[in-house]
Amino acid sequence: MSKIKIDTIAALSTPAGRAAISMIRVSGPDTFDILHKVFKTGGKRPFPLHYSAYFGSIVEPETGFVADQVIVNTYLAPKSYTGENLAEISTHGNPVIVSKVLSILFKNGARQAEKGEFTRRAFLNGKMDLIEVEALSQLLYASTNTQARLALNQLDGLPSKFIAKVREELLNQLVQLEASLNFPEDSIESIDESALKNSLQKILSELCVFYENAKNGSLISEGLKIAIVGKPNAGKSSLMNYLLGRDRAIVTDIPGTTRDTLEESLIIDSMPLRLIDTAGIRKAENTIEAIGIERTEKAIDNAFAVLGVFDGSRPSDKEDLAVLEKLKCLDKPVLVIKNKSDLPQQLENDFLSGFNVISVSALKGEGMAKLINSLTDIVKSQGIENLEEMVLLGASQINALDKALTALKRAESGIGNIYQDMLSIDLEEAVRELGRVNGETVDVNTLDMIFERFCIGK
Repeated sequence: MSKIKIDTIAALSTPAGRAAISMIRVSGPDTFDILHKVFKTGGKRPFPLHYSAYFGSIVEPETGFVADQVIVNTYLAPKSYTGENLAEISTHGNPVIVSKVLSILFKNGARQAEKGEFTRRAFLNGKMDLIEVEALSQLLYASTNTQARLALNQLDGLPSKFIAKVREELLNQLVQLEASLNFPEDSIESIDESALKNSLQKILSELCVFYENAKNGSLISEGLKIAIVGKPNAGKSSLMNYLLGRDRAIVTDIPGTTRDTLEESLIIDSMPLRLIDTAGIRKAENTIEAIGIERTEKAIDNAFAVLGVFDGSRPSDKEDLAVLEKLKCLDKPVLVIKNKSDLPQQLENDFLSGFNVISVSALKGEGMAKLINSLTDIVKSQGIENLEEMVLLGASQINALDKALTALKRAESGIGNIYQDMLSIDLEEAVRELGRVNGETVDVNTLDMIFERFCIGK
């Protein structure tokens, strides 16, 4: 999909399989020429009219064979999803019928659409920018109401307008700076560095908030990662199984049963979480266990919050102390859990001092309601529940935004300290990277990777 194509495409846009109705989408310059050949309607209205529905039959022009009775909805360019002439054909949802209708379309001038090609054409024709494309992708794959709501909020175009406004402001500053540097003989007014600094500080402040909202949006779209850590046999896997409501992790009395990280999705109070059961933190006894512990460290680094699990039925030891010291060093929310409350307690009362400790029994469910409430409180305390302000960006877009912020910070701190041509370079980089965020300067290879995530009919 590295080349821009202007031919006519067709694809099934509803899930494959038997259903009451299936919908085939056709888009491109020859859409209605093709339909004039294969679609016969008995109505008296001219075909096609904009935003109109027609009942009729899809037929083979050569034989007159009727493939199906259908309803065709028509949208004339540029007022369509793709910005091109577009038709949506509602057929009976039998795979045999759908295949026949598509075959007729392909024989008469359409070709099979590639992944995400309808949305790619919408982007190339200015119907949406890259931020809206990302929101649409997230909406299609949302697994919770919270994720779907976040994606829908972004489709209103406000994040796109914000990036476009900031980019235009910086571009204006860059044009004025370049003009004063390159055409001094034309008496062009020189840059007011004090005013430029104030402007950049304001933009930086707004972009930093936008960046934090984008990071929070990524957390929600992927699910907030909660790492469960502790020494072997502390009850980490039992805790995960109880929260999931099923036996996902293997539970035995043998230390070191969990050799790798296990990830599973969970919804608490409409918030998507990713529970990560990790290998026990201790001195590894073999290569496999060492790899598991290394992955535990990585899971902790990437987690939104950490659940530290301790066995309340046993006195503390060096392994417990190692886990505790690890938790004390973390710069992220930590919940300390004293497990096995159903057994006689031997863990020292002061060992976990300084932490808010929750006593639970992962075996019998004691204290689990309090644990879930505490997890909910952590999410709220981090401002994650404020969905209206969040932004959904892809990894490449967040990277571009980060580069834009870095360039702007260099420019702002350099005003009065470096030559103005160096300021110009930093401003130019910021403008270019912001263009990668909303797609105004995105390269073709990046587009290919983005639209590969979409299904064929989207």
